[in-house]
Amino acid sequence: MFLLRFTSVGVLFLLILFFSIAAPGFATIFSVTNLLNATAVFLLLALGETFVLFAGGIDLSVGSMLGLGGVASAIYMSAHASATGASGVWVTVVGLLIALGVGGAGGAFNGAAIAYLNLSPLIVTLGSYGIFLGAADLLSNGLPIENLPGASFTLGNNTFLQIPYIAYIAFGLAIVLTFVSKNTRFGLYSYAIGTNREAVRRAGVNLKRHSVMLYGLCGALAGLAGMLNAVHFSSASSTSGLNDLLVAIAAVVIGGTPITGGEGKVWGTVIGALIYTILQNGFVLMNVAAFWQLIVIGFLIMIVVSLDNYQRRLHSMARISKELESITPVPVVSSAESESDETS
Repeated sequence: MFLLRFTSVGVLFLLILFFSIAAPGFATIFSVTNLLNATAVFLLLALGETFVLFAGGIDLSVGSMLGLGGVASAIYMSAHASATGASGVWVTVVGLLIALGVGGAGGAFNGAAIAYLNLSPLIVTLGSYGIFLGAADLLSNGLPIENLPGASFTLGNNTFLQIPYIAYIAFGLAIVLTFVSKNTRFGLYSYAIGTNREAVRRAGVNLKRHSVMLYGLCGALAGLAGMLNAVHFSSASSTSGLNDLLVAIAAVVIGGTPITGGEGKVWGTVIGALIYTILQNGFVLMNVAAFWQLIVIGFLIMIVVSLDNYQRRLHSMARISKELESITPVPVVSSAESESDETS
């Protein structure tokens, strides 16, 4: 049970060991820096998706929200960089806030539609996927947004101690959200809603407000991911994150958070994100065709989820066995003894 509990950590270790031997150049500082760069953007998507899955929901719109947040912030940064010609530190900061605001508003829209219209998260976020994608196309006229300020390039591509700035942001937020999930009402309510929604409602929790906050957080992180993706590539496009939804959900599931909700760990999502990036980076270094990545990820999801379900069944059986052992057996009294007691 101990080994099964840390299945994803074991998979991560084995992948690092395998690619360090099989892929030339994998165990280098340059490779690690690229790996962290690649992990940072979709880790932000996965972190938001993690909290939604805690509560038994799902958000299919994070990919298009990434594109919308990136386009909205890039339009502002590009316009002001051209006008001022300066390095654009404050322009980059405002662009980051715009991405957070646009993403948070889009996520809150999802949460409000789910809560107040009593609609399925699957249906709402599938619809908003198209809405956000169309809005990003309208803002950008379907063209990439370029000519971003110099400070944005520094944010997206420079490093400190060989670790990219955007990785500090993504992994720093992962630490903060780990604390939030364990030590705040917001995190505990999210777990509780995924376990028993009706019980939480009867306990007096405002489920509508929590839904808006939950999906707002997911949208804000997606918008931030879009901005960081734009400054990393010095370009923003409405289609930037369309392939990242599968990756984000895969990272969450590989990390041990079930689709049904009520359980999971933020650190598990970080491990899942690293597993995907290591596979991707290792295959590139080994000159393996890109489509094999999807095949391996698909099998990996099934294997890890199967082991996780097996671990849960073992844990449940062990708990039941322990409860049975703690029950004091009731002595059986024979009918003859009972009659003797009554006579006396």
